[in-house]
Amino acid sequence: MKATISGQKRISEGGCNACTAFSLQVYHLTFSDGSRVSLERLDVPTIVMAFAQKDRWQQEFTMLDMTEEAMLYKKDGQTVTEQEASANVSYQKGPDRLKLAKEYCDLADLYQGINQVLTRFFGMEEVAFDYETIEREPVI
Repeated sequence: MKATISGQKRISEGGCNACTAFSLQVYHLTFSDGSRVSLERLDVPTIVMAFAQKDRWQQEFTMLDMTEEAMLYKKDGQTVTEQEASANVSYQKGPDRLKLAKEYCDLADLYQGINQVLTRFFGMEEVAFDYETIEREPVI
């Protein structure tokens, strides 16, 4: 499977004269079939969620105890549990568990972590990722 992540820097204003302009990064994920989704962040749980939804895994939020919460992905009698901490995320399916960083500075490391989760826990084929930066046309 092949997927392209595109990133675009946007300058936005707060909406009033007192607010200063700020820049933000906008990401989109385009699947091999041409369908496209927006990504809130460029991190492991966000991209894994996009692929799980595309593959029709049902999501369910659950409280494990008074302080811990988890996202459950369910499909065909299988359950994958995702637990996020501040800097890490863990995935578990039965006794098999994997803990990895949520964010990576290097895109190759990010893609490797995502592929580990998708192949090992969701039974998907490995994804060949491309990243393209979309530059805005200069205003003349």
